[in-house]
Amino acid sequence: MATLDEWAYNIKNLARAGQGGSDDDTLGIRQIKFWIQGYRAEGIEQLTDYGKDIDPQLVTDFGVLKLEEVDKSDSECPVGVDWGCTIKKVKIPKLVGLPRDRALLFIGKIDKQSGFVRDHANVHEFVKETRFGRMFNRYYLVGNTVYIELRKKDANLCYINGRGVVEDPSKVDVHVLNEEGECVTTCWDDAINEYPLTMKLYRFITTSILQTELGMTLQTVNSLLNNAQNEIQVAG
Repeated sequence: MATLDEWAYNIKNLARAGQGGSDDDTLGIRQIKFWIQGYRAEGIEQLTDYGKDIDPQLVTDFGVLKLEEVDKSDSECPVGVDWGCTIKKVKIPKLVGLPRDRALLFIGKIDKQSGFVRDHANVHEFVKETRFGRMFNRYYLVGNTVYIELRKKDANLCYINGRGVVEDPSKVDVHVLNEEGECVTTCWDDAINEYPLTMKLYRFITTSILQTELGMTLQTVNSLLNNAQNEIQVAG
C-alpha cells in the first residue's frame, strides 16, 4: 500500500503527461489530495453498494480509545437536567457516508475480537430486556460519538478499540513507541503513513480526477493508465 504523497504525485505525473509533458505546475498537490479524499469516499460507496463486502485495505484501526463517563443525557446546558443514568462515551473519526452506518465495522474490547452489540433506538428497550440482551455490552452512535452501556461485569472498562472506513484517514492519530519505549501520539504524515486505498479504487479516483476535474477525454485517460501499468510490469 502506498502513501498519500505517492498516490498524489503519481496522478500529477499522469496529468502532466496528458498535457503533452508540460512543465506547468499550477496543479497543486494539496488540490489533488483533496480530490483523492472526495472521490475515495464516492468510490467506496459505489464499490460496497447493495451490501457488497468492504475491502480490508480500506479499513482504519482507531487504536486504543479512552472512555469518558457521562450522564445519559450528555448535556451541559441547562445545568442540572440529567437522565440519572451514567454511561460511557468516546469520539471516533468521521466515517464515510455508507447506508445504515456500515462504515463502522467494530466497537469492542482492546483484544479486537470481543465486540459490543449495536443498539437501535426503535428496538432498544425490547432487545435489552430479553434473556440474551442483558448478556452483552451495547453501544449506539450519535454523529461521531459512540455511547456505550456496559454490563456489570465490565463496568470498570476504561478503554475500547474501534475500526471503520473513515472519510479522511489523515485525521486519525498515529500511536507509536518513542526511543524511551513510551507510547506517544503523533500526527499523520502523508509522506510516511500508508493511505488505505486499493488499486481498483485508485483507478476510479484517477479516472475521475483526470476526466472530470482536468477535462481529459476518456480515451486519453485510459491510454495514460495503460501506459503506466505497462511501465510497472516492465520494471517488475
